[in-house]
Amino acid sequence: MKAVAQLWLLPSRQMPLLGVVAHLAWLTALACLIGITPRAEGASIGAGVLAMGSWFWHLGLASTLRGACQPESFLLPAFRRHLAVFGLVDATIWVGLPVVVALAFGVPHALLGGTLLLLAAAMGFAMGVERWISLLFWPLLVLAGWMPGLMVAIVHDALASPMTLPLLLLVAALLLRLALHPMLRINDRPPDTSPLEGLSLGRGATSDNVPRRSALGRRFEGWFDAIAQQSMERALARYRERPGTRRRRVLLRRLLLPHDNPVAIALRVAIMALFATLYVVVALHRQHFNATVVGAYAVLIALARFPQVGRGMQRMRPNLADLYLTMAPGTRSQYQQALADALLVLVPIGTLTALAYTALGIVLIRAAQPGLMLLVTLIVATGGGLVSLAVHLIGPQGAVGRQVVNAVVLMGTVAMYWAGVWAVDTLGHVAGGGLLALVVLGFGLGVWFAAQREYLRRDPCFDAPLS
Repeated sequence: MKAVAQLWLLPSRQMPLLGVVAHLAWLTALACLIGITPRAEGASIGAGVLAMGSWFWHLGLASTLRGACQPESFLLPAFRRHLAVFGLVDATIWVGLPVVVALAFGVPHALLGGTLLLLAAAMGFAMGVERWISLLFWPLLVLAGWMPGLMVAIVHDALASPMTLPLLLLVAALLLRLALHPMLRINDRPPDTSPLEGLSLGRGATSDNVPRRSALGRRFEGWFDAIAQQSMERALARYRERPGTRRRRVLLRRLLLPHDNPVAIALRVAIMALFATLYVVVALHRQHFNATVVGAYAVLIALARFPQVGRGMQRMRPNLADLYLTMAPGTRSQYQQALADALLVLVPIGTLTALAYTALGIVLIRAAQPGLMLLVTLIVATGGGLVSLAVHLIGPQGAVGRQVVNAVVLMGTVAMYWAGVWAVDTLGHVAGGGLLALVVLGFGLGVWFAAQREYLRRDPCFDAPLS
């Protein structure tokens, strides 16, 4: 049972907050079932809390087990048997025990509630292994938003139908089949990719947590990799034709940031625009919200690129030794300066991306103040990008420290966005925008120059990061 216990502790060790919240939800659900009367009301509240906790727990559990189920792991003694025993223990705790308690208290529809708990766990686990499975539930969400009365009628009829329980069990079994088949399949490792690539398709994970990619994801990857290869070949040919400082910097950027060339950026924005358009047209056509929130969301999307800098540069340290020898800089600070200059291009890329997403949102929701949104997004995305690049370039080496720093930067950026919206709306585009630019860009440039001085002062490190 030691191996089973280690598998149980695996998600809590990698994501302590998830372990605490999920198990608190489990205890809260049992407390609601036991302490609240009438029992049916307590059971309904507890079932909702337990289903939410189970979904989050199994989502995190799937991501950690997916990393543990590497080809070499199956060489361990009785690895598959330990996984099966762990699955039975997990199902007993999250589904079996609550159902037994509900039956003991005479709660109506206890078996149906247990089946729904099993379905919630299977959904979370399947989405953690295969992200595309979440798209299968979009039609239900769209139907609930378009015709809520029909959904209520379907649920009412399903409660009275004897086929509901076996159908839910069948759906849960199919979800588990979709999740377990790729996770337990033994394949060769895919070729390594750049830790600084900009796909956001899950390929930036560490080597011991290789994700399983869907067919659509592999198709997108093929497009971006082909574009990156062509862009790298063009940059190399131009540098060989006429060597120079500017073309050398471009060549270095194509090497470190393979998916941040103009064609790849345009394709990435176009794909994101397509999915955003479908979401707004299908899911939000009847909802009304403050249009300026689109700019804040666009800025957050643009800043999501920068945490990869610190994490990716740390993973690339052994490979950067070859780059150092190839560049043969006169001093170490020249090498550090070349890397900082190459990574600085992420700031205008992030700003242009945020502006593109904001403009798309303005068109889709027909915003009343497009000039205000674009101006504030331009200033805040630029300042936020400078700060985010700076803190991730020289910031903490540990995962927890990076997450804390990133959370502080995101909260500060969102606060400055809404402060900028208020300033421009109150003082006007010239005075409000000028004040916002003075504060945000002044702070961002100050942080970046200070971080750059610190980065140039440091010696290059080529040691493999501690796991």
